[in-house]
Amino acid sequence: MAELSICEEELSRRHRSASLRVLVGRLRESLAIPTKTIRIFRDYAIGLYFPANRMSVSERLRCAPLLLLVEYLVYRVDSVAEGAKDIDLDATRNEDYDKLHRYKAKFESLLRRTHAYNGAVAREIDNGEEYVRLENKVTSGGPADHADVLRLAELRPTDVRMLHAMTFALRGRPVDEALMRLLWPVEVLADLGNDLLHYRQDVVAGQFNTYHCFVELYGAAAPDRLRVELDRYEQQFLDELARFPRSRQAGLRAVCARRYRPLTAVIPEALPLEPTDAGTS
Repeated sequence: MAELSICEEELSRRHRSASLRVLVGRLRESLAIPTKTIRIFRDYAIGLYFPANRMSVSERLRCAPLLLLVEYLVYRVDSVAEGAKDIDLDATRNEDYDKLHRYKAKFESLLRRTHAYNGAVAREIDNGEEYVRLENKVTSGGPADHADVLRLAELRPTDVRMLHAMTFALRGRPVDEALMRLLWPVEVLADLGNDLLHYRQDVVAGQFNTYHCFVELYGAAAPDRLRVELDRYEQQFLDELARFPRSRQAGLRAVCARRYRPLTAVIPEALPLEPTDAGTS
């Protein structure tokens, strides 16, 4: 009887331990999207768009709540796409496919009702849909070449570009297309830098990572090939910056450089490829 009691106690302890792990896992998942939302808002809205537009405190406070809400909804869409990464959504018209269309309709309806909609916002919503479909094609086993990988890198910041575009609508101002063009390569560079920062983590987790795609395409030459692209995007930024009045150039250069330079300074050593990956490079 004593041995039976000990066994029952051990089973109960294991059950409590397993339940706790499940609870912690669910809590972590529930906090993941709000945490990402706040980080993106801090890095892009507060750190880049507000100062680049020289927005007043009252303008920032007016825009902040809706920007946070929209970025949260963006990550909800991203979680749908991530959950369907092994399924070709164009070939398989499943529930995830329908969810993406419902989310897009909600975006447009919300933005129109809150007077945060303009032509630039509409453009980024369409770009976001293109990104989801292209990423899904690649992650579900479709072929990806150099052009596809760079197109993904250029499309991925559509969510933050939409936030930027919203700030013009919310303030009742025309879109500053020159500033949008200036920040376009900065957003690409920052996103590529984020992939460099999370390279090992993404590979282990099986997440899409631009640098890992370069490693699959070019092997040991991947760091050099990626550095060429990083330099090209930075030169594009500098060319656009030269079009601005001299009085603004130093301030814009400082704000933009903070967003990408620390992230793109070092390209990590490439991890060994799995045999199946190595055979395709």
